[in-house]
Amino acid sequence: MSRFIKSSSAYTSDSMEGPERRLFIAVLSQAVHDAFSSHVPRLEKQKAQTWLMSNSKDFKDICENAGRNSGYVLEKIRRKILEENGWNVNISLRTQPRRRRQMRSINKKHLTGNAYYAAKKRASA
Repeated sequence: MSRFIKSSSAYTSDSMEGPERRLFIAVLSQAVHDAFSSHVPRLEKQKAQTWLMSNSKDFKDICENAGRNSGYVLEKIRRKILEENGWNVNISLRTQPRRRRQMRSINKKHLTGNAYYAAKKRASA
C-alpha cells in the first residue's frame, strides 16, 4: 500500500494510484520547470514549451495519468508563456462590438413633444 494517499477526489483516478501517478506528476512538473526556469539551456526550454503547447496525445495522456485536466494545464501554460513575452493576458476580449446609441445627435433633454419624435424619425431613416 502506498504512503501517498490524498483524501481529495481530485487526486484519485480510476486508472492509477500511488507511485505511477507520482511518476506522471513528476514528468509534467519537470516539463513545466524546464519551460520556465532561467538556468535551463535555451533549446531545452523551447522544446519543453513546445511540448507543453502541442496538445499532443502524449501530453494529454500524461496529464490524464497525473490526474490533471489537459485543457486547464494547456491554458495556464499558454497564459504564462504570453506573459513572459510581454502580452497582457488579463484583458477580457469582447466577442461582440459595443453597441452605439441609436440617437447620438439628439439631446433628449432639450427636445420635447413633436420635435423629439421628428428627430427620432429622422435618425432611424
